[in-house]
Amino acid sequence: MSLRTSRMPQEPLRRRSLTDASVVAFGPLEPVALPVLAVPQRPGVPLTMWVRANAELVREQLHQYGAVLFRGFEEGADALRPVVEAVGGDGALAYQDGATPRSELGDGIYSSTEYPADQTIEMHNEACYSWSWPRVLGFACALPSETGGQTPLADSRKVLRRLPADLVARLERQGVRYIRNYTPGVGIPWQEALGCDESGLDAYAEQTRVRVERVADDHLRTEALRPAVARHPDTGEWVWFNQATSFHLSTIGDELAAELLGQVGSERVPKTSRAGDGSEFTRAELDAIRAAFAAESTAFDWQLGDVLVVDNLLASHGRAPFTGKRQIRVAMAAAANWEDVEARPALDGPQAGTTTHIKGERR
Repeated sequence: MSLRTSRMPQEPLRRRSLTDASVVAFGPLEPVALPVLAVPQRPGVPLTMWVRANAELVREQLHQYGAVLFRGFEEGADALRPVVEAVGGDGALAYQDGATPRSELGDGIYSSTEYPADQTIEMHNEACYSWSWPRVLGFACALPSETGGQTPLADSRKVLRRLPADLVARLERQGVRYIRNYTPGVGIPWQEALGCDESGLDAYAEQTRVRVERVADDHLRTEALRPAVARHPDTGEWVWFNQATSFHLSTIGDELAAELLGQVGSERVPKTSRAGDGSEFTRAELDAIRAAFAAESTAFDWQLGDVLVVDNLLASHGRAPFTGKRQIRVAMAAAANWEDVEARPALDGPQAGTTTHIKGERR
């Protein structure tokens, strides 16, 4: 494997500082191109200190590839939070407005999504259904699974280019509508997901541009209309940035979806997505999006101590089924919201008879 070091004058390794840019080499993780692999060129390179000293170099790699995998550093998974904070440029973020279950491990660290091991988590960009989301994600391997459990990645720029033009045009006009129904015993309680109680619903709706509807005493519904395509604020590239498929009811599979519908009915499914005008996605549209992700996805086997940093706009991620005990930690940094990026549909004014967001409406 050939690894490229930073473009700096070379000198014997013993003379270089342990935080010198050239003591870490970047190169392809064969046989896949995403993520780019970063490995120390001598023992004892402190990952946290090195990233703090070379954060701009890491960001350059992120902008080119979308994700960087640090492997072979002695700190291992313990470096997760400081590395993510150094790359993101600010403190770790709390997991808010969550749509999937995960546990808080303390100090800004969370478990990866706690879905059954035999299920696939579809490709998605973290929290893009929310008003605000992290620009930088970090994953660290505290315990690799016995088999499977990869975190596949896909370049969001390439996914966008691969999609059918008519589908992209429709969602560029209309956006994606995310619908969540909260009822007792089904999915995450709304108080946990929204981070408030009944008295805070109006403020939540206003702050997050979400429509909140009290359907019944035991039924709360939220709807959020978000863009489908965004321009990366640093690289200027357009990216596919939504959860049209991973949020959709079909993500759990036809059999489980039919069973859930039979139990709770279509008006109480915990979450699903539609086009921005409220129309259902067709099977062909969902298949086309999943096919684009599949064509662009790459995966690697986790090794103990791996730290993966992902640009949330430039790369989507998922999870493969696994066996054994798997412990992947997660941290997030660099908060952004939909006003921080140019997006399609635009955030100001209607597009094709729809509005781009709903400001605090509570029916």
